[in-house]
Formats: sequence, structure tokens, C-alpha cells
Amino acid sequence: MLSVATSTRGNPSLGDILRSVGVLAGVIAAIAIVFNVLNDPEPRLPDPVDYQQALTVAREEYAYPVLAPEPVPDGWRATSVDFAQEESGDRWRLGFLIDEGEAFVGLEQTDGEIESYRDERLEDFAPDGESTIDGVTWERLLEDDDAPDRALVRVDGALTIVRGTVSYEELEAFVRLLR
Repeated sequence: MLSVATSTRGNPSLGDILRSVGVLAGVIAAIAIVFNVLNDPEPRLPDPVDYQQALTVAREEYAYPVLAPEPVPDGWRATSVDFAQEESGDRWRLGFLIDEGEAFVGLEQTDGEIESYRDERLEDFAPDGESTIDGVTWERLLEDDDAPDRALVRVDGALTIVRGTVSYEELEAFVRLLR
């Protein structure tokens, strides 16, 4: 008599399926654990920058008064500085993270192509009144966004933009520190 061997290859049993699902779940759990252990839950703030040398050079070489806050308030971290002398004008930018990185305040200045620079940097902003700070009038602008930036702007030989994720009152306090 001839006997026929039956094979379960190709026809997995319920036990085979459950073992495969268990192995797959174990691999996914291991990947998730490794990802969580290696991933820092706290966002990393940018390293602070020392802008004093750039400020000194810009103040010596630019035709307009280059501004920076003096003194810098406690807890403020300068995280960006950029300056360039170009055919289109001299540009100065300085940015700070404040409130442990929860908010941003930045300063921009240029003396060339003021209108086009203003239009480019404040494209999505609309007029929102005025602020008078130490007798000087600044235009208030509000960004059209769900979490809008605010800006204070004036032109006095050069364009100065103070922009941030803070209230107008906090921007005004920043302007009072500019020297």
C-alpha cells in the first residue's frame, strides 16, 4: 500500500500564524523602545552665538547706526547673527530666543532698497496701528497667520524691523534696549 505524506507547508496552522504575529510584534516593540531611548524628548535649542565681533565690524563700516540690545536681558539667548555689505545695501540681522526657547525676537536693518526689502521680509503682514517709543513712532504690523508674528517698523535713513512671537509691549521693551 502506498502512503501519502501530508505536508503543512503552504497551509499554516493557527499556531503558525500566531507565532509569526508574535515575532513581528516583538520586533516592532524592540524598534519602538530603541527609538524612544535614543530620541531626546526635549527639543534642543540652537547653540548661542557671540555676535559682539560682528556688531563691532558692522558699526565701524556701515553708514547707519547699527543697533543691538544693551544690556541683553537675563535668559535671552542670541541664536543668529548675519551681516553683509552688498551692492543693494548693508544688512544687519540679530535674533534671540527668549522664555527658555518658547519665543523669538529679531532685529533687522538695511540701508539699501528699503521698500523691496521691507516687502520681502514682511510680505504677509498688515498694518495694525502705531507705537510711540521714547518719542519715536513705529509702525505696528501683524502677520496673517494662526500664530502671528508681530513687527515694529521704522525708516530713519535705514529700515529697522523688530519682529517676534511676543506681544507689542514686549517688542517695545526690546526697542528701548537698542543702542
